[in-house]
Amino acid sequence: MAPAAAHAADGILSPIDLKSIPSFWRRKNGILLYFLLTSSLLASAALGIDGSMTNGMQVLQSWQDRFGHPTGSRLGFFGAANAIGGVIPFIFLSWIGDKFGRRLPTALGSVIIIVGVLIEFFATSLDMYIGGKIVLGVGSSLIQMGAPVLVTELSHPKERVQITTFYNTSIVLGYVIGAWATFGCYRINSQWSWRLPTLVQVIPSAYQFCLIWFCPESPRWLIAKGRLQEARAILVKYHGECDPNSELVDFECTEIQQAIAKEAENNMTWKDFFSSVPNLKRIFLCFATAVFSQSSGNLLVSNYLTQILKDTGLKTEFEITLVNGMVTLWQYIVAITVTVIIDRFKRRFFFLTGSGGVLVTFIVWTIAAQRYLETSSLAAGRLVLACIFVFQAFYTLAWTNLIVTYPLEIVTYQMRAKTWAFVLLTIQVSSIFGGYVNPIGLKNIGWKFYIYYCVWVAIIFAVVYFFFVETAGPTLEELTYLFEGQDEKMQLARKIEETKQDVHVSEHVEKLA
Repeated sequence: MAPAAAHAADGILSPIDLKSIPSFWRRKNGILLYFLLTSSLLASAALGIDGSMTNGMQVLQSWQDRFGHPTGSRLGFFGAANAIGGVIPFIFLSWIGDKFGRRLPTALGSVIIIVGVLIEFFATSLDMYIGGKIVLGVGSSLIQMGAPVLVTELSHPKERVQITTFYNTSIVLGYVIGAWATFGCYRINSQWSWRLPTLVQVIPSAYQFCLIWFCPESPRWLIAKGRLQEARAILVKYHGECDPNSELVDFECTEIQQAIAKEAENNMTWKDFFSSVPNLKRIFLCFATAVFSQSSGNLLVSNYLTQILKDTGLKTEFEITLVNGMVTLWQYIVAITVTVIIDRFKRRFFFLTGSGGVLVTFIVWTIAAQRYLETSSLAAGRLVLACIFVFQAFYTLAWTNLIVTYPLEIVTYQMRAKTWAFVLLTIQVSSIFGGYVNPIGLKNIGWKFYIYYCVWVAIIFAVVYFFFVETAGPTLEELTYLFEGQDEKMQLARKIEETKQDVHVSEHVEKLA
């Protein structure tokens, strides 16, 4: 029997029939909205390229010769540099999204990323290159403080889940771009073999900086600031297809105002953020999602695949860079597939299937790695290679897409910016640990290091099964009641029923007229 968490969203139903609304490609302003939102949807692309570079540069002889062939803790610091920089904005700038809106962090972060890339490009030492990665991490985290929140709050409710799920596929797109840029340049017999792939990181950030100014602001942020008319105008244009009498827009405006008004009564501070039982439940799930997404073995594959591939029988630059590119392309295909099917299955299906698959894969991977390293069995080496592809599929199914969707679904408007800052900070700290420890573990204990992942992922699976609540179905405002008591849920049900009756009365009056 499934635990209570599996049925948490039961009974929370929306009064608006979203199925009757045409798909976005049949709505003129729907297409425009999501084109403008690409300025936020590409937020993680530069981060993905950098992660791919962390892996790819280890293959390039020109990069190794220039920067001293780093290994062990030195290589670990290189791998963790981006995440180290990523912590800084959360210490000093966590307030920026609430005070100045959801767009400004993207604009500032894009500029900082470009500066970081230029530092990497002109680096004359490993320390300077690491400095560029730290600066890039600052910009990347700053962007992610605003971009996913804007995507969540501005997307049409019909496509919100798919769009927010699509958001984090941009990091995988970055992996693909970085891996294939490295593959395309490894034959260059000069410093340009690593400089050109490094420079590629500028492209998504420059695109974001140019387009973000044309993207509308979050209606929820505008309403929270008392700018109701501006918010309604945005909703009318992009959600109501310029119909000022749209029932969906009326419902959204009313629902957002009620939710924000209720939350404003509490005037939440950081102390309040951690003070109530419902909030603590939300924070626990957000914390667990962030930690699990960075500790399930993904940093092994994304940052140190080169080291792993050398233990499968692959030796040449051509073989390693080609397989690296194929792995990232496979992960991107899986990520896009998850985006397409996200509404056909429950959230817990993705979490449990993905985590369970990762666990089984790591067990097989560990056995195969032990066989190859101790007996030089080519078949065992090729099995490790196959496990890498299978791992990427299951990991992506569970974490790549839902790391954005799930935390932003389970928190209230007033908690959303603070929670997302908290989630990103947790991701960065987890990435620092994983980025630093993984190469040391691989170097010192070899295949035995995988046993740790087998045990840890088993714990992850158990936590997900017993504690991760189901969120599929309700709107953002309706999910506010997910962690409240039964009285709150009954109050929501009454409000929904009243709204349904109002809608039916309105339709009846229109017919009589």
